[in-house]
Amino acid sequence: MTNEDIFKTFLDDPLLIEKGYIKKEMVGKLKIIEQSEIKLIEVIRIAINSNMNQETENVTSRKINQYLNK
Repeated sequence: MTNEDIFKTFLDDPLLIEKGYIKKEMVGKLKIIEQSEIKLIEVIRIAINSNMNQETENVTSRKINQYLNK
């Protein structure tokens, strides 16, 4: 699976829509290479990219924390 496939799989989760994180119309438009204004989506994007680049959990955690602390 590619980064984009994994990202789309996460976006297809009905809980994201039910909880109001994203609108159903946005699911098809979002791409992993594009930044979004939604923090949860960005954290998912960072985690997927880090995992695909075989970075350690510590590096991934630090990247997520740096993003959330902006």
